[in-house]
Amino acid sequence: MDAICDITGGIVCATRGGEGSEPTVQHAIARARELELPLTFLYIADVEFMKQTEMGHASVVAEEMMKMGEFIMMTLVERAQQEDVTADVAVRQGEFREQLLGYVDERKPDLLVLGCPLPDSCYFQPDSLAALALEIKERTGVDVELM
Repeated sequence: MDAICDITGGIVCATRGGEGSEPTVQHAIARARELELPLTFLYIADVEFMKQTEMGHASVVAEEMMKMGEFIMMTLVERAQQEDVTADVAVRQGEFREQLLGYVDERKPDLLVLGCPLPDSCYFQPDSLAALALEIKERTGVDVELM
């Protein structure tokens, strides 16, 4: 599922948008300004962990995560626009790796920016993130910059 974004090319910054993501977000904005490319902030609501729980309202939680993610990404869009960067938002739901690969394959951005916000809050360990970046490059041809 996509929300808001419908462009190809440009720069994609996959982020949760929290405080720890600041260096990644700032790098993506700087690269978009430098390369004069539009920037898409991609939020993936990964609720796969809930399949392991007894939560009866997984769909309600998933919908709330999507809304929260979209709101956070819109604040990043405003920030990018203040720095004279054209920006928009894409929101997806599902397993992070699968959704990221699918999105990049569909949209074919010029550049994907990924980061690991903090060691204790990163979705991937640094080695796994590097392996994912290599897989994306090999599978889609899209350049990946790791922060």
